[in-house]
Amino acid sequence: MFKVIVLACSVFNVTECYEYHDTTDIYETYEQCQQRAIVMRKDIMEINEGRLMPKAFRCVPVKGQQT
Repeated sequence: MFKVIVLACSVFNVTECYEYHDTTDIYETYEQCQQRAIVMRKDIMEINEGRLMPKAFRCVPVKGQQT
Protein backbone atom coordinates (compact mmCIF):
# COMPACT_ATOMS: atom_id res chain seq x y z
CA MET A 1 0.00 0.00 0.00
CA PHE A 2 1.28 3.44 -0.97
CA LYS A 3 0.52 7.10 -0.38
CA VAL A 4 1.45 9.92 -2.77
CA ILE A 5 3.62 12.95 -2.04
CA VAL A 6 4.23 15.56 -4.75
CA LEU A 7 6.92 18.27 -4.53
CA ALA A 8 6.06 21.54 -6.29
CA CYS A 9 8.21 24.67 -6.48
CA SER A 10 7.51 28.28 -7.34
CA VAL A 11 8.35 29.23 -10.93
CA PHE A 12 9.46 32.63 -9.60
CA ASN A 13 11.60 31.43 -6.67
CA VAL A 14 13.01 27.91 -7.11
CA THR A 15 13.91 27.67 -3.42
CA GLU A 16 10.24 28.04 -2.43
CA CYS A 17 8.85 24.50 -2.54
CA TYR A 18 5.86 22.71 -1.04
CA GLU A 19 4.94 19.09 -0.39
CA TYR A 20 1.45 17.99 -1.32
CA HIS A 21 0.17 14.86 0.41
CA ASP A 22 -2.72 12.91 -1.07
CA THR A 23 -5.56 12.84 1.43
CA THR A 24 -8.10 10.99 -0.71
CA ASP A 25 -6.82 7.43 -0.61
CA ILE A 26 -4.07 4.87 -0.15
CA TYR A 27 -3.17 2.84 -3.23
CA GLU A 28 -2.63 -0.90 -3.39
CA THR A 29 -0.05 -0.83 -6.19
CA TYR A 30 2.82 1.44 -7.14
CA GLU A 31 1.25 1.89 -10.57
CA GLN A 32 -2.00 3.20 -9.05
CA CYS A 33 0.05 5.56 -6.93
CA GLN A 34 1.88 6.85 -10.02
CA GLN A 35 -1.41 7.49 -11.79
CA ARG A 36 -2.66 9.51 -8.81
CA ALA A 37 0.57 11.54 -8.83
CA ILE A 38 -0.11 12.48 -12.47
CA VAL A 39 -3.61 13.68 -11.56
CA MET A 40 -2.26 15.63 -8.58
CA ARG A 41 0.40 17.25 -10.78
CA LYS A 42 -2.26 18.54 -13.16
CA ASP A 43 -4.46 19.75 -10.30
CA ILE A 44 -1.57 21.57 -8.56
CA MET A 45 -0.71 23.44 -11.75
CA GLU A 46 -4.36 24.32 -12.38
CA ILE A 47 -5.18 25.44 -8.83
CA ASN A 48 -2.03 27.57 -8.59
CA GLU A 49 -2.56 29.03 -12.07
CA GLY A 50 0.93 28.08 -13.23
CA ARG A 51 2.75 29.70 -10.30
CA LEU A 52 3.88 26.31 -8.96
CA MET A 53 5.52 23.60 -11.02
CA PRO A 54 5.49 20.02 -9.74
CA LYS A 55 9.10 18.77 -9.76
CA ALA A 56 8.92 15.25 -8.34
CA PHE A 57 6.70 12.71 -6.65
CA ARG A 58 7.14 9.79 -4.30
CA CYS A 59 5.01 6.77 -3.64
CA VAL A 60 5.72 6.02 -0.01
CA PRO A 61 4.90 2.63 1.51
CA VAL A 62 2.34 3.00 4.28
CA LYS A 63 3.68 1.81 7.63
CA GLY A 64 2.00 -1.30 8.94
CA GLN A 65 0.84 -2.35 5.46
CA GLN A 66 2.39 -4.92 3.19
CA THR A 67 3.53 -3.73 -0.24
